[in-house]
Parts: sequence; C-alpha cells; structure tokens
Amino acid sequence: MSHDPLDELLQSWREKGRLPARFQREVWERLALRSREAVPPVRPHRGAWTMLIVASAVAFLLATGQARRWEEKRWTELKAQYFQTVDPQALAAAQRTP
Repeated sequence: MSHDPLDELLQSWREKGRLPARFQREVWERLALRSREAVPPVRPHRGAWTMLIVASAVAFLLATGQARRWEEKRWTELKAQYFQTVDPQALAAAQRTP
C-alpha cells in the first residue's frame, strides 16, 4: 500500500467548536424549501396541446386521403378485371396489349 500524507492530515483533523443545537433541522428545512422551488410542475402550455392536436389531425387527413387514393385505384383495377372476364372483346383487347 502506498503512504499518502493526506491520509495522516485527514486523520489528525478535528472539528473545533460546536454546531448550534438546531443546525441539522434548519439544514433539512432549507433543503426541502429549495427542492420545492427548484422543480416546477410539469404542465404543457396551451400552445403545445394545440400543436399536438393540429399535427394529429393533419396526419389523420393525409393518411385518409392516401388510403382513399389506393382504394379508388384498386376498385378501378377490379372493375377492369371483372369486365374483361364478362366481355370477350375486352378480354381479347387486354391479351393483345402487353
């Protein structure tokens, strides 16, 4: 083990004088007061809620519009397939075009 002179100095140090009788209690009271002041309650501002609602509505509308476009495209494809199976001329035309 290495010998550190600081260890001896810390061992020899002694407190001189006495602490006031209510010292510890007052320290804890000050800590409690500061901890209440330091942490404000977490409460989003009205603007944050408004932005969240607007962003959600825009995302919903965009998703709904895209789904509607996909649905219309699929229905168009299904109609074409159906008419090709029912109408022999449409079936022949579809087979001729690559």
